Amino acid sequence: MVNGQWPCSKVELLARVPNENTGGLEANDLWGWTDPLDGREYVLLGKRDGTWFVDVTKPTLPRLVGELPTSGQTQSLWRDIKIVGDLMVVVSEVANSHLQVFDLTRLRDHTAVGPPITFSTDSLVGGFSKAHNVVVHEADELVFVCGANSVQGLLIYDFSDPDGPNLVGTWNEAYVHDAQVVTYAGPDTAYTGHRIMIASCGDDLRILDVTDPSDVVELAVTAPDPYGYIHQGWLSEDHRYFFLCDESDETSGLVSETTTYIFEFEDLDDPQWIASHGQGTQAVDHNLYTRGHFVHQSNYTDGWRLLNFEPSDEEGLLQLKAHFDTQPDAFGPSFEGSWSNYPFFNSGTVAVSDQENGLFLIRTQFMTAWPEFSEVCPLDTLHLTLTIDQCVRGPLSLSPPEGVSWISPSSLPGPGAWDVQIAGFDWTDMSGVTLRIEGEGVVHADRIFVDVTPDAAHYPDADGDGYGTFEGVVYGCSPGLGYVHVGGDCNDENGEIHPGLEDLCDGVDNDCDQLIDEDGVSIPFYLDLDGDGEAGSMAFETCTPPTGGFLSPGQDCNDLDPTIYPGAPPTMMGVDNDCNGFILGPEQLDGGCPGDLTEDDYVSIQDLLTFLNYFGSSGFLEADFNLDQHVGVADLLLMLGYLGNSC
Repeated sequence: MVNGQWPCSKVELLARVPNENTGGLEANDLWGWTDPLDGREYVLLGKRDGTWFVDVTKPTLPRLVGELPTSGQTQSLWRDIKIVGDLMVVVSEVANSHLQVFDLTRLRDHTAVGPPITFSTDSLVGGFSKAHNVVVHEADELVFVCGANSVQGLLIYDFSDPDGPNLVGTWNEAYVHDAQVVTYAGPDTAYTGHRIMIASCGDDLRILDVTDPSDVVELAVTAPDPYGYIHQGWLSEDHRYFFLCDESDETSGLVSETTTYIFEFEDLDDPQWIASHGQGTQAVDHNLYTRGHFVHQSNYTDGWRLLNFEPSDEEGLLQLKAHFDTQPDAFGPSFEGSWSNYPFFNSGTVAVSDQENGLFLIRTQFMTAWPEFSEVCPLDTLHLTLTIDQCVRGPLSLSPPEGVSWISPSSLPGPGAWDVQIAGFDWTDMSGVTLRIEGEGVVHADRIFVDVTPDAAHYPDADGDGYGTFEGVVYGCSPGLGYVHVGGDCNDENGEIHPGLEDLCDGVDNDCDQLIDEDGVSIPFYLDLDGDGEAGSMAFETCTPPTGGFLSPGQDCNDLDPTIYPGAPPTMMGVDNDCNGFILGPEQLDGGCPGDLTEDDYVSIQDLLTFLNYFGSSGFLEADFNLDQHVGVADLLLMLGYLGNSC
């Protein structure tokens, strides 16, 4: 739970931009742009009345640059945004909105903090009035308009000349709701290098060869069975698998839980639906994207969910590894909540849009970096303990944080705890840096809070263990010999005593936390609390058991009463004196009524007949009058003596 409001797991909330800050209307889709000139990262956030530009280079301090109002005259629930080169292209269901084009390099003139700007559209591309979606093949700057009012399938534009994009093809065999286009590099070598589109068409999923935009070739049509509405999906990075969101299987009752469908595209002419992954929730799944071995999925009322894809895992192809709920008060299969996400920033920041709650900037917590100390001088080397979660795949490359010129090592094999050093600080008076690691195309990051300052504290360290005492602290970067960055040593005459050690069983506070022996190997022992010679079963633990303690549990069933222990004589008090689990014979209140097996307060022939049913039996039985756990001749003689007694 973040801030007591947002349920999550393995996620850090970096910032939230509520709708009130971006004009007040509801949000919808989003995309991202990284300026190739200076590396600034921007979220392009769709709203009902336009598109907002949010600078997320510092994700904990997002900056609203401005908005591009919608073309056309009305608002719309739907807006879709993509990038071709340095141009943003936008479509909407607003009438007369056309294909809206904006040159993102214009944002370079607005990098300082200031009030949001209202930008103007650079150009509108006609050929249609409104459309549902836009898809881009960045490798050759083709733009595919999907679900337009004029052509329900595809309008294909060539943006190689951004000042004069041309319509170079159409395809209208089916309505296209959403799509992905790639230069194919998957297992079907017959199509290697082809421009392949995976089109979600509402009623089915279609694989199209769009290598020649003027002659689109349909390769296959498929769908899960049953299906509701084939909404959107994305290929795995090796192009072998496709993950599909069905937007109405939950609402129509076709499935009982949020379901993601998995296809194998080993043969593009014959795709195979191989699995349906239930997520154990009831939300409607909407949009998903893949990066590395992770699937980033936005489910309306459940928010953002991160699924690890492992084809060979016996526990399932998809496994939940992290989540962030953008709609904590909404549940079930409805269409409010998270619309989409953008997981492709190189910083590791993930942008998530929610219709009612705005923009969320989050980051996974699969890596933690703990600095050895919180203050360093500009020329110091800072040691970090880097802990990497098991779900992260190696090998991993490490990138020096901004303002740091040296890092070692520069790569790691994979999960575990590692010692990393950074040095060469070229800035001062900063409170933190962000360390990034990357493996299999997935970026993980963590903030390190450390102050680089010429006034760093140094502590006297007489025993040379790397930890000094708080008493005698000096400030500055040239304290002389015998000083260290870390204080807290409680015994500066013994190098085996300082913070961070295990506090073993030796009666000494080895780790200076004012506790003694809390990390030692404790020995369980048992006490005879009532002094009857038999220990109870309650275990105590300490490094050194006290005198009189027992190393094995006793059988005393009430270690607070000395008249109760195995073999104890009866007290006629109605308690189980001998701990056999029964209250028999003289143990009964006032000694009971021996022989009255029928409990009618009189020992009669009927009781004798009942006794004979027990004769020869073993165990703790009410007919075992001599308490030897066997009903025999001795008990029979006692029974005959009880005949005629009144109780």
